[in-house]
Amino acid sequence: METRKLLEKPFRLMAILGCVFVIAILVVNVFTGFSYEQCILPFPKIITYSALGLSLILCILTCIFYNRHFLYFAALEVFALSNIYTGRIYTALFITSILFILLLVENHLASRLRLWLYLTIEILKLVLTVPYGVRSFFEYIGITLFSLATIGCINLLFRHAYDKKDSAAMDLDNYKFSDRQKDCIKEIVLNNTTIKALAINHKVSESAIKKDLSHIYNVLGITGKADLKALFIGYEF
Repeated sequence: METRKLLEKPFRLMAILGCVFVIAILVVNVFTGFSYEQCILPFPKIITYSALGLSLILCILTCIFYNRHFLYFAALEVFALSNIYTGRIYTALFITSILFILLLVENHLASRLRLWLYLTIEILKLVLTVPYGVRSFFEYIGITLFSLATIGCINLLFRHAYDKKDSAAMDLDNYKFSDRQKDCIKEIVLNNTTIKALAINHKVSESAIKKDLSHIYNVLGITGKADLKALFIGYEF
């Protein structure tokens, strides 16, 4: 039962794995200096340990406040920036690709402010590659653009597939859901609304919303919010 509850909160699970990974890297660094051995910039040890410490704190906060996804995004950005600073360009590229996938899935680049913030951080990463030579600079640009194009194309393919899906196959009117339960489905799918916010909007307790969601999951044969959002992608409310 506890495992199922954990799987229903993917960002908490990712944050736990992130904590384990960061702690492992910290231990390795204590004995080998693995993360900053290639660095040609000043204060590599201080930057590395500060970034790992901040990433660990952000992962712990994500475990506690698992609905605050920006905390996990921030942890990934800090880790990526520190890896570029210390010359581990390919590790930073891998983390950046993971981050962009999560941002795309969560639709966190929808607003202009978020998009500009993301672009600003990416420009900062490019600036940090300059001391490592022209090759590293152009490799970072090339692989980043290739990753973004590939991820974007995959996203378009999935969206196209969902758009073609027969909307009649999933019709809320076919289920005996209350108006409040239908609204909960709509708010979660479209806005990723939290249980607390739903309770405030409907002027009921959080336990009442949890019962509604449990009923919805049982009727639809799913296990949590992630499945609910996937099930209703492309659905016109």
